[in-house]
Amino acid sequence: MNIEFEKKIISLFGNNGKKWLQSIPELISKYEKDWKIKVSPPFELSYNYVCPAKTFDGKNAVLKLSFPENKEFALELEALKRFPRSVSIQILNDDILNGAVLIERAVPGKPLRNIESDDEQIKIASDVISRLHIPISNDSNSTFPSISNWFKAFERYEKKYGVKSGPVPKKLFDLGEGIFKEFLQEKRQQYLLHGDLHSENIISSQRGWIVIDPKGIIGEREFELGAYLRNPYYDFPNESNYEDLESRRILQFSEELGFDKERIRKWALACAIISILWFLEDEGTFKEIYVRNAELLNNLKI
Repeated sequence: MNIEFEKKIISLFGNNGKKWLQSIPELISKYEKDWKIKVSPPFELSYNYVCPAKTFDGKNAVLKLSFPENKEFALELEALKRFPRSVSIQILNDDILNGAVLIERAVPGKPLRNIESDDEQIKIASDVISRLHIPISNDSNSTFPSISNWFKAFERYEKKYGVKSGPVPKKLFDLGEGIFKEFLQEKRQQYLLHGDLHSENIISSQRGWIVIDPKGIIGEREFELGAYLRNPYYDFPNESNYEDLESRRILQFSEELGFDKERIRKWALACAIISILWFLEDEGTFKEIYVRNAELLNNLKI
């Protein structure tokens, strides 16, 4: 098993995480028997144990094991069950209580970021987004968290560090907090969003381009583009003109989806900033490149 994966799980979940890691061989044996599959060595691992599998009738699948106390796992599965089949990976079997799911294997399964033309990437992403989102009644009690729930990361940061003494530049913190407060006051149509729709979570399949690994969050549609746009320096390490690149991407999304370009930019900036807060919560640090991402989006003139 990948050493970095083990370190990450133990860092997040402590001794319980260590016990879960030790139980993975037993879990694999259980689901091989229960779901009549044969499992192969895992893919590159991040926060979940994910490996290719094959059903006894010859179908390709993927077994995904998540730490059982991971609350995001149930939301991911529920979002996949609700999103249109035409643009999302499909569940073949699941055991939510124990953090296990068997999903279809996307073939060829290449991420959207592998396409060299960024214009073509955004065209495909826009098509997927246009068919993905599900309207939600504003007065309904939802299974999913809302953008306002995610906004609480700013409150947690301020409680822990104080704005002036914390590691995030105060100017950026204030900008991110201000954008969330401004947009959350407005009464706009709400949708079920993916919540982490960057170019590695849209993959090629035998059914066309589909999404994987949704967070499942309720909010306005423009918010969805934040994950795709928040990391220009990280996503394009060899780019020579980041301002031009990010401007073109925002303008194309605006044209393809009919979203307001300034609202797209502001949400991307807010998402770049809140992602720094999440890194601090999960890993106790963040990379300076994430600050540069936010500063670029803040200074961008569209």
